[in-house]
Order: sequence, then structure tokens, then C-alpha cells
Amino acid sequence: HGTTTVLSMQNNYQGPPDKFALVVPVPVVVRESQVKTLPRELFAKVDTLGAPRLVEYWEQDPCNPYPYDDAGPPELVMLRATSTNVSDGTDEREYKVKIEAKFSVGEYDIVVLSAKESTGLDRWLRANKYEIPAGAEPLLRPYIEQGSKFFVAKVDPKKVRFENGMATLSPLRFHYDSPE
Repeated sequence: HGTTTVLSMQNNYQGPPDKFALVVPVPVVVRESQVKTLPRELFAKVDTLGAPRLVEYWEQDPCNPYPYDDAGPPELVMLRATSTNVSDGTDEREYKVKIEAKFSVGEYDIVVLSAKESTGLDRWLRANKYEIPAGAEPLLRPYIEQGSKFFVAKVDPKKVRFENGMATLSPLRFHYDSPE
């Protein structure tokens, strides 16, 4: 809305919770007050409301040779299908990466990074035990050239809730103001 962007995401991850992290390029530094976890039920409701629906209407055949009754011609019905998809200082010198913000929200430990080089960001993420895919560095480069920051959320396994033996991650929402 206007210059405000709100990102809400629910992640389905299979594997040990300490291996989960996400890296999202953003145009500005996101602060702790702009981040929160959401109840999982919210996404269930959005999925229900946004699911495709098929509606069938029956109407009188307009080519029917029989005259209309006293009620007049048959009512026209609009058919509509809807579908919506809800989807430190050492670091700065060695990797040319700066930690712009650092905080925890729910079970997520969050850092917001800026970087001068994609190779440095790639190396910083790996050195700080973020498992990123091989060959990620060229994908980071255009964002760094545009001056993007990186919202990085990693799961703290001590804060994860387990339901029926499975880890349950809270949906995460953050917002920022930027014309980009």
C-alpha cells in the first residue's frame, strides 16, 4: 500500500530446525518493531478464503421458444471464478559485511546485513553456519549492486514448539517503507 510493503510467510520445512534459515533481500534496514510472528491459524483461514471455488448456476435457456411467464425475462447471472495464491566490526573488515540490526522474534534469530561484495556475503553466511546452496554468490550480486540489505532469519532450536513430534515454525511477518 503506497510505499509500505508487508511480507507474511509460513514456511514448511522438513529437517532439523537448527538447519532452517531464510535470506530475503530488502531495500532498507528492517527493525525489530517491524517484525512479528503470526498464529498459524491465520494462514489456514487465508488458504480457505483464497481457494478456488466452482459455482454452478442454472438459468432458463434464452433461446427457449416458450414465452416468458408474467415475471418477465430470465435473470442474467454473472459467473465468476476466483483464485488467489497466498504465498561486528570483524565481519565488516574481513567480509565487507555489516550487521545493521540484530534481534530475536519468537523462535527466529534475525540479523539484517548490508554487504559491499557478493563473495563476502556468501563467505560470511557460510562462516556463520548458514547453509546456502552452492553457486549462490552470483544470485546475491545484483541485490548488492542495487544497495539491498538482507533480512536473515535463523531458527533457534531451543525455542521451537513441537506438535506430535514435529517442529512447528510460526509464520513470520515483517514490513518496511520504501519507494522501491
